[in-house]
Amino acid sequence: MKKLALLAVVAGALSFASCNNNPPKDKNADGEVSAGEQLDHTLEEVDEHAGHAHAEMDKEIADAKARVAQAEADLEAAVKKGDKEAEKAAKESLDEANTAWDKVKATAKKAGHAVEEGTEKAVDATGRAAQATGRAIDNAIDKTADKANQVAEDAERKAKNVKEALKN
Repeated sequence: MKKLALLAVVAGALSFASCNNNPPKDKNADGEVSAGEQLDHTLEEVDEHAGHAHAEMDKEIADAKARVAQAEADLEAAVKKGDKEAEKAAKESLDEANTAWDKVKATAKKAGHAVEEGTEKAVDATGRAAQATGRAIDNAIDKTADKANQVAEDAERKAKNVKEALKN
């Protein structure tokens, strides 16, 4: 059960990490984190957490299968011996092992859902970052165009002033 709790914590951490809006270190040292850099960081985090969670879940599944197989073997041995008390104990052990197996399967399904949900959130966050970057670029272009127009108007006004001054 401790391992199941650990798996649940890892799945929660994956979801949290995918939603974490703190930008990673700037990879190209330009002072800004681009949508591509954010996507790279998100994919690295997802891979890291998913790999760890997958390894833990594989271990849990193998352990649960081994417990079921051992309980089945114990039950079969008790039946062959004809020992009713051992058979009863083996059946209880098999029931417990099957219950644990069902819990592991349910946890694996939940963890898979959590990974999928975390990945979807990461993709959404990256999309929002890309949109914000696009808006910032559009804003910078608009400001540059406005400034260029203002400089051109100022130059035109000054040229008229010089022209009038020359006429006088």
